[in-house]
Amino acid sequence: MTTADEYRLLGFADIDRDAAEAFSPDQAAVKDLADQIRAGVGKLGSEPAFRMPEDPRNSVQAFLETVPDIRRFHAERGIPDEISWASLADLGQQLKVNRRTHGDYGLETHWWLRHFWNGQIYALGRLQYMLYQLTPDEPVPGVEPGEWVIGAHIPETGPLTPELVDDSLAQARDFFPRYFPDHPVNTLTLWSWLIDPYLLDNLPQDSNMVKFGRRFTPYGTPTDSQDSAIFFTFRTHGTDHLDELPQDTRLQRLVVSRIKDGGTWQSAFGYLRL
Repeated sequence: MTTADEYRLLGFADIDRDAAEAFSPDQAAVKDLADQIRAGVGKLGSEPAFRMPEDPRNSVQAFLETVPDIRRFHAERGIPDEISWASLADLGQQLKVNRRTHGDYGLETHWWLRHFWNGQIYALGRLQYMLYQLTPDEPVPGVEPGEWVIGAHIPETGPLTPELVDDSLAQARDFFPRYFPDHPVNTLTLWSWLIDPYLLDNLPQDSNMVKFGRRFTPYGTPTDSQDSAIFFTFRTHGTDHLDELPQDTRLQRLVVSRIKDGGTWQSAFGYLRL
């Protein structure tokens, strides 16, 4: 049974907590995912390949039931409570995103939470960091296959100011050697439409977003991510209703105008040395 305090620490809005408590889960689906989560806790080498329930609300229930398991792993590593809860609070954050996108209780990104519940991702200030091991098919300049790196992720939690990013990077430089000395990391990677060269060249160069993107050295071949630009800017999917999207900010106008002009947004790859 999840307590009111645990719901709060997991980042649940009151409306989502009430919906979670009112939901009648499919116990077999919940048990199947919960068993997979428990078996995957602490297995950090590669992306967990879980069978996810068809109804993501059952995934929420499985995540709630396995909070003690991932919390135990964090405690065994010596990870402070505030970092443990801040990381797991992405569950509540993703529920809020789903409600803004679809207007109801659900978890469109339930596959994403796997990484938090197996102990790969940690929230350190403004950014989140995923510890993973490079494979030969995803090379990063100056890093050998099999080496450990951390991948940056940018939650929707406020401005991306240089000061907040500096503080977060400083925390990461301390956190991973301290709590994961058996997985040494020297490189931070990023795969995001926020470092699409078109975006970086067409927003004001003194904007927080451009200053963030310019920290990373580009590498590899970008991948088409039209829907990512639409979703992360407007919290909707598809390009068949561009004229209905708000045009209040320069970023919103840039995203729409590029698509209307026949362009395609892309997610680019970048790295920086820690």
